[in-house]
Amino acid sequence: IGSSDAARAVLGPWLRDQLGNRADDLAIVNGSGLSRESRATADALALLLLRAWASSLMPEFVSSLPVGGVDGSLRRSAGMAAAAVAGRAHLKSGSLRDVTALAGYLHASDGRRYVLVAIVNHPNAARAQGALDFLADWTLRNAASHTPPRH
Repeated sequence: IGSSDAARAVLGPWLRDQLGNRADDLAIVNGSGLSRESRATADALALLLLRAWASSLMPEFVSSLPVGGVDGSLRRSAGMAAAAVAGRAHLKSGSLRDVTALAGYLHASDGRRYVLVAIVNHPNAARAQGALDFLADWTLRNAASHTPPRH
């Protein structure tokens, strides 16, 4: 029978292998993502998404993410209209009181794929959903004309 402690004992070394010292930027209390004690930096999540893209399990992982504008929590999102075209965004949103986030992959009109991670920690975080939708839509439409930062 599994336990949270046993899961962390396996997850810790795996994260260290995938992220190196950036694994210190993650504190995972349980697998639900609903713990106030869990912590993650946008940079560590982006690196983990890059590692997942390079994994042999990438197709299964990406297909598990909701398609923006089509299903999941972003199905009715007005800012995801561009994403609905040919499944161009595979994103997961999440929120708790004072926190909202969006992360995943965008397949931009220039043919390039981008990792997007945005986390808002603020008492008015729930009001940031429109800005996160705009960021995803902007990236889908305009990323080719800008050079993204490299890790």
